[in-house]
Amino acid sequence: MKNKVEIVGVIPVKGNSERVKKKNLRKFCNTTLLELKLRQLKKTKNFKSIIVSSESKKVLKIAKKYGYEIHERDPYYSTSRVPMSEVYSHIASQLRCQHIAWINVTNPLADSKIYDEAVKVYKKINNKYDSLLSACKRQENFFFKNKPVNFKPYPWPRSQDLEGLISLTFVINILKRKDLEKWGSCVGKKPFFHILDSITAMDIDNKIDFDICEYLYKKKIIHQR
Repeated sequence: MKNKVEIVGVIPVKGNSERVKKKNLRKFCNTTLLELKLRQLKKTKNFKSIIVSSESKKVLKIAKKYGYEIHERDPYYSTSRVPMSEVYSHIASQLRCQHIAWINVTNPLADSKIYDEAVKVYKKINNKYDSLLSACKRQENFFFKNKPVNFKPYPWPRSQDLEGLISLTFVINILKRKDLEKWGSCVGKKPFFHILDSITAMDIDNKIDFDICEYLYKKKIIHQR
């Protein structure tokens, strides 16, 4: 009998941010990025549990209001001077579970179905791959150090004939907890790329991203009415 794969979702949320001030808590449409993601994940069915990790008392209070477990993070691990690898390892070392799904709140267009589907896929492939990474395929002309990467310039190729390159979206990454702690990274030696469309996977990194995602989210709400 196969061991049952139980996955704990981890939502890392900083109280503050540099490029967009307090982006996780500022008004986003009729809510905030944090509360929107908490509501979206409440509708999922395939996680053993979901934990919100933050140094912010306000964030943790909101998480408890929605019925989530919390991890009160050492403020040191929410500063910009700490490498992300240390954050991964630290949070993983604080939890007791076999598998972790790392979920960011900065992908507001990814709903509950996206997360449940990723968990289903991971449970099928985890014996062959050491991590599941949400990703997009970029069908564009790429150069590196002034040299074409995925095409030959003569004759000029059609865009549909380009070899697509994979970019990570960080909507959801799933792997063993012990590996996240050991590697300080979600990316293993044999990752499975879980492809999402570019709109669903949009990430908010700056104010322009914030405004675009807010506009698209409003349009989505109107369309669903």
